[in-house]
Amino acid sequence: MVRIVALNDNRCSNENFGHEHGISLYIECYGKKILFDCGQTDIFMQNAKKLNIDLDKLDAIVLSHGDFDHGNGLKYLNTKTDLICHPDFELTRISKRTGNNNGLNQTREELAQKFNLIESRKPYSISDEVIFLGQIDRENEFEQGQNLPAWDENGETYEHLDDSGLVIKTENGLIVLSGCSHSGICNTVEYAKKITGDNRVLAVMGGFHLKAVDECTTKTIEYMKQNNVQMVYLAHCTSDIVCEEFLKQMPGRATIIETGKEYNLRDKSMEIEI
Repeated sequence: MVRIVALNDNRCSNENFGHEHGISLYIECYGKKILFDCGQTDIFMQNAKKLNIDLDKLDAIVLSHGDFDHGNGLKYLNTKTDLICHPDFELTRISKRTGNNNGLNQTREELAQKFNLIESRKPYSISDEVIFLGQIDRENEFEQGQNLPAWDENGETYEHLDDSGLVIKTENGLIVLSGCSHSGICNTVEYAKKITGDNRVLAVMGGFHLKAVDECTTKTIEYMKQNNVQMVYLAHCTSDIVCEEFLKQMPGRATIIETGKEYNLRDKSMEIEI
């Protein structure tokens, strides 16, 4: 069984849990305990405590990319474990909307003092079943130029090459997790299929960075259908209107992640537990 708990997401319907803009997923699978992103603050830790999840026993932390709403929570962790990320995680990224630096509040040196820092552009195996994707190939034309909301230090569009994800191999197919999908969620799934050699996709989960029901969203939904993705879990930077379109176009196969909820993989469906 693969157990995934949303320690933080933009959305929450349970007043017992705090939440903020960002994402943090706790994963238990094949004997490993993994934290995928950690939001902006220590809210994910507060929620973990309420859910009786011991973050001191993590086998690895995966940083999907170096944006503040995915990695600033690292400041509050004090567990000497592996921190796995793309080498470009520390690069400057200036928001096109606000002009603020959307990067992390800790340097590479500071993180290396706290964690066993593992930086990789290539896929990195946490175990036989769990793989950090590294730098994702970007091949879908409809996702080119999408999801790139920042400038680099030279005033050029920041390409977010550090945007990565995680794939879990199961006997029934792949579970693909993404933090923000700056690489494109379809590109992310395609790359996961490529490096594992498995074309069966059981579930896709995370932020898709889709804001409107436009060509990119329409083609993304078509891709999920054509590739027979069993379940789609929408989170974080996937807008409400896009979530509604997924629910409409993929009834029974799409749902919205909420803070504090648990998702357990059994057979070929993701069962929601509250």
